Amino acid sequence: MNVRKIIQGALLGAVGGMVMAMWSMIALAATGDGFFAPVNFIAHSVWRDAPLDGGFNGATFVLGIVIHLMVSMMLGVMIVAGTSRRSISTGSAVAVSIGVPMAAWAGQLVAWNAIDPDARSLFTPWVLFVGHLMFAMVAVAWAVLGRRQSTTVATTDHARTHAHA
Repeated sequence: MNVRKIIQGALLGAVGGMVMAMWSMIALAATGDGFFAPVNFIAHSVWRDAPLDGGFNGATFVLGIVIHLMVSMMLGVMIVAGTSRRSISTGSAVAVSIGVPMAAWAGQLVAWNAIDPDARSLFTPWVLFVGHLMFAMVAVAWAVLGRRQSTTVATTDHARTHAHA
């Protein structure tokens, strides 16, 4: 994997993570848990003094966002690594783009519960699931558009090469 693909993966993860975070924050605010609840829950997993409600705390907000973006960016890099090879079909790229975030959701249920069952139990399950699904949809769009763009570039380069021959 080259630096360009790592950067693409990190950007994919940042965008997908932001979509997921905004969804979760709005959904938990709408259900009465509070806008900052998801960020607080994430931060509480490594800092037990972080609040377990929806109120705002600056340090908790920064810690929760940093943790979430780091994990999201790692997932993005994994997705780009699995989908950017020309030998992989578009259908397989879509499967990887959906599979990685959904596997992360399943793994998170187990791992987060072992790390911080209090925070995990407060995160509304369907909101967490839909958030991961939204990340997956961003990843699918990224993978499909990226494949189209690379195909267009390759076709254009091929046409230029043969036009000058």
